[in-house]
Amino acid sequence: MAFDTNVPLATNQIAADLTAINANWEFIDPSITTIWIPAVAMIPTVTNGAQAGTNEYATNDIMQGYFAFIKATEHYVAFSLVMPDSWNLGTIKAKFYWAPGDAACTAGDTVEWELTGVGLANDDAIDTATGGSQVITDTVLTGKNGDLHITSATPAMTISGSPAIGELINFKVSRNVGGTDDMTEDAWLFGVRLQLTTNVSITATAW
Repeated sequence: MAFDTNVPLATNQIAADLTAINANWEFIDPSITTIWIPAVAMIPTVTNGAQAGTNEYATNDIMQGYFAFIKATEHYVAFSLVMPDSWNLGTIKAKFYWAPGDAACTAGDTVEWELTGVGLANDDAIDTATGGSQVITDTVLTGKNGDLHITSATPAMTISGSPAIGELINFKVSRNVGGTDDMTEDAWLFGVRLQLTTNVSITATAW
């Protein structure tokens, strides 16, 4: 880096320090936002709903709420969100936080999680089917039911219904038992983390 000999040494030092910082730090895109939805904020569907439960991890009395998804049949839970007004209406991604429900499971087995959603505007039918879904596969860790499992992000998912700002987004979560999922034991879902882009300016007239 070349220094400007016409400025004081202190200014040159600041420039050098900033160059070093820029070279060693990864800057976060401020337009990317995440939303956490815990299992306790979800509800099971009446038809093929997953089973709600709580578990205390005994050594430190850690309590965890969950929904148990069996392998034999596809089961579901639902949650609803109104996205931030700054949402760019684009695709979203999701990560699933979970653990096997039984120590008898086998490390290396796979579990698949699936998410789908639809946007509803004023006067839309509430009973509208959710649209295209995305699935992510995760592997049972060696700590099995004692370890928290966090999936990779799903591929980008388009919410159906061409949602607009202020609409209600209905989501459904399921264990995709018809795919490569081969863990025979229950899978406990602790929550879902959504990632979206929020780069739209908000004005008072938006309300």
